[in-house]
Amino acid sequence: MDVILWFFGAGLVFYVQSSIWESLFHEYILDITPRHRALLYRFRRWLPALWHVHYDHNVLHHFRTYRHSYVEQFRSPEEEQALQTVMAGQLDPWAYRQMVRSRYGATFTWAGVIPYSVPVLANFLWLLAVPSLAVGVAVVLANLIFATPYFAWSKWMHLHMHSRFEDMRREAPWPVRLILQSPYGVAVRISHFIHHRDPRRNYNLQYLADRLRGRWRAPTRAEWDEMVEMGLILPRHRAALEGRSFLLHPF
Repeated sequence: MDVILWFFGAGLVFYVQSSIWESLFHEYILDITPRHRALLYRFRRWLPALWHVHYDHNVLHHFRTYRHSYVEQFRSPEEEQALQTVMAGQLDPWAYRQMVRSRYGATFTWAGVIPYSVPVLANFLWLLAVPSLAVGVAVVLANLIFATPYFAWSKWMHLHMHSRFEDMRREAPWPVRLILQSPYGVAVRISHFIHHRDPRRNYNLQYLADRLRGRWRAPTRAEWDEMVEMGLILPRHRAALEGRSFLLHPF
């Protein structure tokens, strides 16, 4: 019984903690305002990982790609090549290669894994307080199950969230497809679209903390129209979800 209580108790703490970390990290590092971006740039030699994830996510993903359509990263190979030319003039060769490999912030490379792994790594400190080996195993399992959704969504699913729903069903690997077709996956797909329309809202992929912090909003009628028109969601998703509270919707 103690092992079960530790597993679910730690899992609840780890989920909330990771969601809060994601929301704060997204707001204050990935999507910081231009004024704070200048400060981060000034200290980039001491904080290179933070500068690189900000540039990758905010500059490239939000503003230099998906410029003409939320579901189309580039209109042509020439457009992608033009961006690479600009990047080559702004970045050192190592950073340039990493950001091309990250698909311009649509995923991230293993070289940039640490900022996305902070909650998972920090939770291993709980092993210093566990009363037995069995409880330690339960804590590790809870950490790997409940604290990793943000990591997994950012690494493997985010790119496919920018696909049309039917394209995602054809092209995504089956584990990604299974998750993105779920109620949780559809909810996060909708919420993330709002984030790109309103970058000060809807930071979470590991859903919850934005609601607790007052950083979440529902789609407007025009945004529902846009999502259906571009094929990001299907009409049946809108019929089922429009006007419904999103507080428990993903679950």
